[in-house]
Order: sequence, then structure tokens, then C-alpha cells
Amino acid sequence: MQPSIGYSEGMTGAAKKLVEELLKLSAEERSEAAEALLLSLEEEQDFEDPEIAAAWAREIERRAEENLPGIPAEEVFSELRARYQKP
Repeated sequence: MQPSIGYSEGMTGAAKKLVEELLKLSAEERSEAAEALLLSLEEEQDFEDPEIAAAWAREIERRAEENLPGIPAEEVFSELRARYQKP
């Protein structure tokens, strides 16, 4: 089954044609193509700029702090099982 796609108004005819061809590939091949495209975008970013690097460092730190360990998952699941267990 071929996935459906919604085209961006900014997409050129050539880009639309490429996307249509890519959608004919298997899921694994599409995944690999998507990864290659994403990596190409990352390579174009200007991470050499000290301001950009500092902003990313702050963002990474913020995200890491949001994901600090909290209540252990097993404790949460145990409480949920006890609360919603049928009598």
C-alpha cells in the first residue's frame, strides 16, 4: 500500500515528482532516503556560529532537565494496576 502525501504549496514540480518516485519504494528504502535527506539538512546548518552553538547547548540542557528521573515506571504501573483492577 502506497502512503498518501500532502504536498506543500512551496514544493516545485521537480520535488513533487521525486516524492512520487520515492513513495514507490519500500518502507525501509523510504526510511533510508528520509534519513539521508535529514542528514543533508543538518550538514547545511551553521553550527560554527558561537551564538547558535550556545543556544543549542542551552536547549539541550533544558530538555535534559525536563527528562530527569522521577517515579520509577514499575511503581507507577503497580499503582495503576491496583487502582483499575476489576474486583
